[in-house]
Amino acid sequence: MTDMFVILYATEIFISYVFSCDRKEAFGGTQGWYMGLVLLLVLCALYFYISRLWSGSKGVWHAAVLTSGIVFLLGILDRFSVYLVPLETRNPAFISTLGNINWFCGYLSVTAPIGISLFVFGSGKKKVYGVYAFFVFLAGFCQGGSSIFLFFGVLFYSLLWIAVKKRMWIENYFLLLFLWSMSAGTMTAVQLIIKDGYNYDPDSFCVRAAGSPLTLLAGIGALGIYVFLRIRKEGEISSKMQGTVHKVMILMLMAGILGYLILAMPGNKPGAPGAGRLEIFSFGEAWGNGRGAAITGSIEAYRQMPFFRKLFGAGPDCFSVYVYSLEEVAQMLRANFGSNRLTNAHNELLTCLINTGFAGTCLFAGTFAFFAGSCMRKGKENPTFYLFAVCIICYFVHNMVSFAQVLNFPYLFLLLGMGENMKRNHKI
Repeated sequence: MTDMFVILYATEIFISYVFSCDRKEAFGGTQGWYMGLVLLLVLCALYFYISRLWSGSKGVWHAAVLTSGIVFLLGILDRFSVYLVPLETRNPAFISTLGNINWFCGYLSVTAPIGISLFVFGSGKKKVYGVYAFFVFLAGFCQGGSSIFLFFGVLFYSLLWIAVKKRMWIENYFLLLFLWSMSAGTMTAVQLIIKDGYNYDPDSFCVRAAGSPLTLLAGIGALGIYVFLRIRKEGEISSKMQGTVHKVMILMLMAGILGYLILAMPGNKPGAPGAGRLEIFSFGEAWGNGRGAAITGSIEAYRQMPFFRKLFGAGPDCFSVYVYSLEEVAQMLRANFGSNRLTNAHNELLTCLINTGFAGTCLFAGTFAFFAGSCMRKGKENPTFYLFAVCIICYFVHNMVSFAQVLNFPYLFLLLGMGENMKRNHKI
């Protein structure tokens, strides 16, 4: 089924390219992004190569943890004005070895869950993965972008959904939550020790959350539960209890979404206590550092598309070419972004709708939804499959306010190929 999804997706991408509004742009992709036909078809081909020929070596997980850990550590040092990669050799606005905050968070959203999942569900090297998780969380707090809390939320939610199946996993989960709180406290302590060392917005949501008493209390509570579970050794969690926890989680998620929508309703100024002062509860063109304008303009651009374009899109990576060809949309975007040219909607599926149409979006999302679902089922036989599911879920949820780029998008297809390889060869 996954093979068929990928074949159909590659076919749709090619059709979208053939009927693109700018075939040259669609072939290689927008300058600086290069997410056009060539990259997409190469990734589809790599999926088949990896799913058939990967050796299945566990060393790939160790390499992923080591290399991404170095990237995150460099990001932490950058934020405290320690530049191991000299500023003279790169753009001073970039963080670590990647790019701006969006690129950094995008990379983190799809790679960090590897080591963190191994900490919760793995059977060995727990201390190593624990140290890795600590630095991931510290990098998340240090980088400064608020979208990281969307990643934190979906990461802990998806991990809890799975961890409730085993007592040991639940213990690891609460220890992980304690590490998250400790990383926040560490950032605050370093800021106090190194005066004026932190070189990003000192009043960002990341800084305020790291220094919040609620974050500290969450960590203390998590540590208390962890110690309680370790002392009171009992049997495994019953299936009835698992079902109850899952139902409560669903209800809490629905209540959270509904509560946010109510607070964010136009004209609902006060909302909850303090909500009126938070930009996140006031959706408009300025919402999310201009994401409101990008999303609104993209929706209008898709609405104006003729039926055929609605189905197959403007062409791979042709978002910018198409939306700026619409006078009213272009005027609104220029009013919000000036001379900076918007190349995506800052919402991945909405960007897909413009680039590859409804058909391409359904095939793309369907491929990974099917894959993540099958990995959740296979996880009962081999917990490594849970790793794939968590990575995919974290990527897509984070990219509700971000975008695909060459530092995160290819990992989806690498994970897809590796997961299917394990299914085909029954590797543990």
